[in-house]
Amino acid sequence: MKHISKIIDFSTWIGNWPFICLRYKELNDLKQKLQSLHVVKAFVSPIEGILEQDPARANRKLLQDIDGSFFSPVPIIDLSYANWKETFESVMKDSRVVMVKVIPNYHMYNAAAYDNLARLAELAIKSNIIICIQMRIEDPRGQYPLMKVCDVDKEQAAIIISMFPEQTFILNNLYINEIAQFLKAFDNVYVDMSSIESLNVLKALYNEFTLDRFLFSSHCAFYYPEANLYKLKFSELNINEIDKVAFKNAEQIFERLKLSAEN
Repeated sequence: MKHISKIIDFSTWIGNWPFICLRYKELNDLKQKLQSLHVVKAFVSPIEGILEQDPARANRKLLQDIDGSFFSPVPIIDLSYANWKETFESVMKDSRVVMVKVIPNYHMYNAAAYDNLARLAELAIKSNIIICIQMRIEDPRGQYPLMKVCDVDKEQAAIIISMFPEQTFILNNLYINEIAQFLKAFDNVYVDMSSIESLNVLKALYNEFTLDRFLFSSHCAFYYPEANLYKLKFSELNINEIDKVAFKNAEQIFERLKLSAEN
């Protein structure tokens, strides 16, 4: 079992989910749990921003509640609403925001909303921030029976990504059979590992793709974080490769963004 010195967690959540009582739904509980697993920084989004009619209230509460440097807020932008640009401009007034998240399936994107994703990418390039595309929240098999939500349209996402090669995108909760469509076609995409399952998963990814564009994500509070931590700790790869996923790829992303902002 490997010793992991530090981890940067690219996707966590706080708040209430109506279909299940989540154990680590409060900031303090989530922080204590993640720190016990050697997470040194976590990017966090508001769960209520998924299902509320407008995520603006949940974003404001997230920004108000975060104190200190452990958490970095990742507000949700609902591109199906006419006020999405105002929401984006509002959250960008907070200097702690370096990423925003879009959730096309729960927010029921149509063609116009995907056009707005292209406009968001234009703004993100100017603001030098990352766009996270949440490909799914829950596995369809575990969804509440009366509320089945289809996964995100991967073809539409790929079209937007292809239009903006200078914009950094992170794809959250891809399955292992979906990775090649993005990593082999685009250089501006990173993939979080939270929903990637395989025997010796890091070795499987290393053999097919290398690990240069994979990021650690616990997807806590929806997942228990140990499930993804153990993908690192029990990997057969050497620690230098494991550290790429744990924190080194993350540090390279933000160093590149910093340099871009300075130029």
